[in-house]
Amino acid sequence: MQPYLKYIRVFIVFVGILEATYIFSVLINFSLHIHLYLAGAFLLGFSWFLFGVSVAYDVLRIVFKRTKFNSNRRKFLKFVFDTAFLVAFVGFLLQGVFSAIKPPRIKHNKIRISGLKSPLRIAVISDIHIGDFLQKEFLAQLVYQINSTKPDIVAVVGDLADMSGDEMGDFLEPLKDLKSTYGTYYVPGNHEYYHGIDGILSKVNDVGVKILGNKNVNIGGLNLAGVYDMAGLKFNHLKPDLDVALSGINENEPTILLTHQPKFIRYMHKDVDLVICGHTHGGQIFPFHFLVLLDQPYLYGLNKHNDKMQVYVSSGAGFWGPPVRILAPSEIAILDLVGE
Repeated sequence: MQPYLKYIRVFIVFVGILEATYIFSVLINFSLHIHLYLAGAFLLGFSWFLFGVSVAYDVLRIVFKRTKFNSNRRKFLKFVFDTAFLVAFVGFLLQGVFSAIKPPRIKHNKIRISGLKSPLRIAVISDIHIGDFLQKEFLAQLVYQINSTKPDIVAVVGDLADMSGDEMGDFLEPLKDLKSTYGTYYVPGNHEYYHGIDGILSKVNDVGVKILGNKNVNIGGLNLAGVYDMAGLKFNHLKPDLDVALSGINENEPTILLTHQPKFIRYMHKDVDLVICGHTHGGQIFPFHFLVLLDQPYLYGLNKHNDKMQVYVSSGAGFWGPPVRILAPSEIAILDLVGE
């Protein structure tokens, strides 16, 4: 065996152990030293993207192999091909890290809503994942960006935190500074259930954010409703209930539903005008996009579900796991609703 192959194999085993330790720590929620946590998370993103690039590389290599070139030209083209792939891989990976840790972009979307009497602006954030990576300072930056858009409503659509209420201390305090015409409304995501949803909901309530768990309010000429996440079915606690969430709504005004996961629409027996959700992270790391679509009906953006109902899926403001976003930029979604 060539000496360098031995070292490569040792490195691969080491990386595999570190990634497995990271995944195990996430699954059973045990504390891992911050440096090991960071390394494991980053390497997991690195490995996933490397897998995707390797598949693309092998496919293109097979195609080029069938092309007839003389020996010297073939060697030259292989060198160019390998170098280009290496440069692209490193470039995309570094850009992905930068994309994950920088403040999210503000993405404006104009949405027509039947029966809406006057324009309304909703600022949507989801999947912030306050925890070991992103903390109070990051949330304060989001609040500053949201306030600059002067929204009528702020909607926080789940996966706000990746730690228990006791662990987060004052991390949610910046939410007190959100400014809007009608207030800030929140529905939990699946990650809140993993870290003790009751404690997190208590923290959310303490900073003045209104929790729309199977509830609705009538504001700004529309019904704004929300349901608990589908993880509640698994935990048998705080389950989503659409009937309760829509009870007592004004039938003469449009209805918007906040729910964390897009696939909740598969269980809806009543249509609303617009569903706002998150959860997918827009795929976060290409080519994970395709796996997400095996579980969720929509990946990102505005989607027309049927003649009445539209679905907006936010790519999220933060990230989960690897601090990497490749071909899935983070966002603060500004939904400018207008009547039709």
